[in-house]
Amino acid sequence: MRKDASNEDHKSIAYRIFYRFFTILIAVAWVYAFKLYFGHYDSVHPDITWASPWVQTDIVPIDGLLIWDETVLLSPRNGTVKYPLGMGPIRVPKGATVARVSSGSSASDVKSREEGYFVAGLDGSEGKWKYSAIWWEIEKHKPKAMKMFKDGNKVKKGAPIGKLVPQPQQLRLVANVILTDGLKKGLSSKTINVKMDPLDTPSQAEVDVYDPEKSGISAKVLLKVPWFPPQILASRKYRLLVQTGETSGIAIPQAAVTVKEGKHGVYVLKGAESVFTNIFEGRVIDASKFLVTSADLKVGDAVIADAEGASEGRVRLW
Repeated sequence: MRKDASNEDHKSIAYRIFYRFFTILIAVAWVYAFKLYFGHYDSVHPDITWASPWVQTDIVPIDGLLIWDETVLLSPRNGTVKYPLGMGPIRVPKGATVARVSSGSSASDVKSREEGYFVAGLDGSEGKWKYSAIWWEIEKHKPKAMKMFKDGNKVKKGAPIGKLVPQPQQLRLVANVILTDGLKKGLSSKTINVKMDPLDTPSQAEVDVYDPEKSGISAKVLLKVPWFPPQILASRKYRLLVQTGETSGIAIPQAAVTVKEGKHGVYVLKGAESVFTNIFEGRVIDASKFLVTSADLKVGDAVIADAEGASEGRVRLW
């Protein structure tokens, strides 16, 4: 009896193992068939994009140091300072009262001797920030953040209470730059197109001094900045965007580009057929776009958006 019961138990265990194995096998086969079906479906029903015209503007950032003329304003007496026009930076006319120092019932006004930007703050480089010194040792000059004074501060006679930056005046930028072909061409012509930010309209900046290093890889430059907004006084360090040229071509998704037999290309729809088309020249222009500058590709061509699963052959668009 015990032997028969033991045999029944073994058979039951073997059956359960076989049943589970067979169930798993069916599930795996079903998943594989499902993926195979939809993989085939995607290959014959690909997402389509269109080759569109594109003009890429090439921008090179230049980080440099700003140079301007300025005058430190001093308190004419001991007392409490007030700024009737605000702390700035603010444009003030000649003769405007930019600060008033009071002591008891008497007060002394500090007036702007000329038109310019007034700011109730200093960064400690006033009187020391000279072109002659910066040009030779740009790397050693580290701009400091401006420290603003407080309205109602106690000040002593002769203490600084702000500064005046005369206007109009020519703002200049000194920088060491890494040369690209486009930037080298612009600097050599003594005029470059510059922007405050990527969305700004280009303005022309004159190249005052252009001194290439012997290696030809870098250069030292002095540029005349074509603007001087008051907020620029917050720091003597500045990034200028230089527009070095434009490249025309055809834009397609970066995912549409693939390599086949050592050649770059895309899959283009010719009627109901997918045909591999060579790309001879091009480059990535952002995280998702590729700019084609030379290829057997025309504006308006229908291109398979994701080349990873694409192949040559018949496709269905619907």
